[in-house]
Order: sequence, then C-alpha cells, then structure tokens
Amino acid sequence: MAVKKVSIKGSEVKGDVAGGNIDKSRVYQFAGSKTSYMKILLEKFKQEQSTNIPLKEYIDDLDYYYNKKKDDVVGLEDKLTSANRQDFIEFAIEAKDKYHRKLYKYQFSEAAQKINLHLLGLVITYFENEIKPLLKNGEDEQIINSMINERLIKPLLDELDENLLGFSAHDINGMLYFLTGNCHLKWL
Repeated sequence: MAVKKVSIKGSEVKGDVAGGNIDKSRVYQFAGSKTSYMKILLEKFKQEQSTNIPLKEYIDDLDYYYNKKKDDVVGLEDKLTSANRQDFIEFAIEAKDKYHRKLYKYQFSEAAQKINLHLLGLVITYFENEIKPLLKNGEDEQIINSMINERLIKPLLDELDENLLGFSAHDINGMLYFLTGNCHLKWL
C-alpha cells in the first residue's frame, strides 16, 4: 500500500487533524482530565440553583462529619493547646463558625452537600498525610502554617474550579477547625 502524504503547512486548521478516521463516539476519562468529580458536582449545583430542585435526602456521610465523634470529648481549644497552637484558638473558632454557617446555608442542596463532603474528605486526607507528621515531629510553627497553606488550602481552592459556593481560604481553614472541633482530626 502506497503511503499518501498530505501537507497542511501554511494552512489554518480549526478542528481535528488526523492521518485516518476520527471516532468521536466514545468519551474517555483520564486522570487529570478536565471533567473532574468536582466539575460534575458544580454543574449539578448550577442546575439545582436554576431549577430550584428540592432536596430528596440529607447525605448520611456529611452527617457523620457534622456530629462529634463519641470517643473524643476534648474541645477545639484544648486540642490546639495540646498541639502548642494557642495563638490560633480565636482564629480557629471564628473560621470554624464561619464555615459552619456556610455549611448550614447550603444544607438543602444535594450537590452542595456532596461538594462539602468531598472537600471535608480531602481536608482529612491532606491533614493526616501532610500536616500531622510535621506536628508529631515537632516542626516549627511557621513550617506547619506554610504546609497547611501549600498542601491543604491551595489544593482545595484549585479543586473548586468555578467555586460556585464562594469558598475562600478562610473557609477552608474553617473546614480544618470544624473537623478538629468535631473530633475527626487530632493534632497530636
């Protein structure tokens, strides 16, 4: 079979270019592709907001984070004090309360619940994998603060894409302290 050569040099192409057939009937998802779980949830949230779809049920997994764990009765202040973070107590309480109000505001949106659930799960994962080992090793407070920002807050803000719920870095700090206060995160 003779090979045909086609030149597109000097041409303006506004579509696909292929040396054979292009099959667009299949959609593939690869890690890191633009259609992320968060993007799907944000689209669902937009749809809910525009159509006023009523909530069918409260998500049990989110309720789990909302309630304090029974095996740990130490409050947020005591947890931060034992982790030598007394200077953050006032900030932590305020951030936690601010996030809690935002969580409450969107309690009747299934998509918003799932967005919060997804983000809270990421906070736990990033904290346990990135921050807690530094605390256990007695790292300097500035390093811990920097790591909270770089390894927890920034990745979550990036995850939000369009950020339709209007989460700020302060709200993500609130998630961290909300989970700490409800005994889902231990600082030591």
